[in-house]
Amino acid sequence: MRLVSRISKEPRNSDAKDSKLAIPRIFIEHKEDLLLLLSAIAITIASCVYYLTTMLTISEPGLTLDDSWIHVQFARTIFEGHPWEYSTGYPSTGSTSPLWSVILSSIFYFTSDQFGIVWGVYIISIGFFIGCTFLAGRLATNYLEHPAWGFLTMVGFVVVPRNTWLMLSGMETPLFVFVLLLAIWMLDKEEMKYDLLLGVLAGIAYLSRPEGLIVLACIPIRIIILGARGRFSKSRWGLFVLSGIFAVIVISPWILHCLSTTGYPLPDTFYAKVHPPTSTEIEAWDIWWGIFVREMPFIPIAVFLGVILIVKGKPFAWLFPVILTVLYRLSTPYAALINNARYLVPIFDIFLLVAIVSAGIIFKLVLTTILKVTDNLSINATGILFLLFVIITPLTQPYVWQATNYGKAAGNINDMQVQMGYWLKENTPPDAVLAIHDAGAIRFFSNRRVIDLAGLVSPEIIHGNMTTREKMQYLRDEGCNYFVFFDELFTYWSYFLPSGSYSRIYTITLEDNVVAGRDTMSVFQIFWEHTSYATP
Repeated sequence: MRLVSRISKEPRNSDAKDSKLAIPRIFIEHKEDLLLLLSAIAITIASCVYYLTTMLTISEPGLTLDDSWIHVQFARTIFEGHPWEYSTGYPSTGSTSPLWSVILSSIFYFTSDQFGIVWGVYIISIGFFIGCTFLAGRLATNYLEHPAWGFLTMVGFVVVPRNTWLMLSGMETPLFVFVLLLAIWMLDKEEMKYDLLLGVLAGIAYLSRPEGLIVLACIPIRIIILGARGRFSKSRWGLFVLSGIFAVIVISPWILHCLSTTGYPLPDTFYAKVHPPTSTEIEAWDIWWGIFVREMPFIPIAVFLGVILIVKGKPFAWLFPVILTVLYRLSTPYAALINNARYLVPIFDIFLLVAIVSAGIIFKLVLTTILKVTDNLSINATGILFLLFVIITPLTQPYVWQATNYGKAAGNINDMQVQMGYWLKENTPPDAVLAIHDAGAIRFFSNRRVIDLAGLVSPEIIHGNMTTREKMQYLRDEGCNYFVFFDELFTYWSYFLPSGSYSRIYTITLEDNVVAGRDTMSVFQIFWEHTSYATP
């Protein structure tokens, strides 16, 4: 009996040992991914801590763009149960990233305090930022077949000027870049299991930003590549059609909301900003791109050497930033430049990846074929050190400068738009209607109904085809008695108001303005009875 008992226990002990080894074995199998992820966490958090501590020496916690508060306002309406009504009872399609607002709405389950909201936005943004850094490193490792290249790419990724600035701004940048990098990773895959997932991801990309449709546009290119490699069978046609259906299913709720609100399928930000570029806008684009190239010399490296990725059958990392650059140049050259070039940061990020990968491929090719170097350690170490000096070192000075700029920008928005919102809440009646130009923090903190004369969140303005006098009559009809405008911009509107029909009642002036549209913003109270506009 003792023998039987001892024998019967042995298998159970063996099973226990196997179960104890199961978790370490998983880590061993994914050791490379784990190392890249831990490195991404360390590198990204270090950059975020540097920027946030720099900000705290300059200002209180804040978001660096007024438009960031537009996303937060939409997030609050989602949480409160009347989604996409920018002012209560007035639906809007002014969100450029409805998915980002949906994600941010989770913050309101925990806090509605100003600084609690800001820190919540930071936490969510940092999470996606870490994901972006990891994917950049993962892609570089895949292309250059050694994780050391991934570590180099991750360092360069966070040091790209404006990148950490925009990732922590409260805008949708971390979400959009994450989706684009994930799409590149999936588009490179040949396995059938990614066919349907790409359709879903294409829909998510569109909900992250309308330009995300480039993911869907690149799926046919993937089909061509798979066909050339003999990996595309007739049975996969059905999957690709189904993936397109999945994409439509994902984006259809937002498109239906846009159609039901305005009669147009795209968000109002598209109609407010997209137009044939003027000569002045093109000139500004050319000047600033000259500055970008001098500041980030990896851009021409990526543009020209990146073509090698097409030759290697992995064109998407190069195609995405090139397509986006052409798209912005043809449709929104000036809007893409303002607010610290916020539209262009995803382009810079992916070009950094392409520059390191393409230069690394060519560098390794030269060493192995011309110089006959055979030691992989020497090849990788030499290439990494060379690119560290050539590509990443020039980025450090503007990266450091942007940290200070980040703190000043957060302070500007807190001192002007946030403070203006609080003042309006305390000094105007609850039913006041405000005509505004900056539609974010003023609406959020005042909790007053707003009419955005730029049209971003007010469909009746962007689609009303009204003359200026008709807009003024519309404001009177809607009970709007306050203009909250930059003084310089209000000068235009004052031409349509006789002397004595308005009064400046509050003013904020920024002494060191780095991000606001003008230095001075005021509240102007309107006395319609002294005008020629008809009583509603």
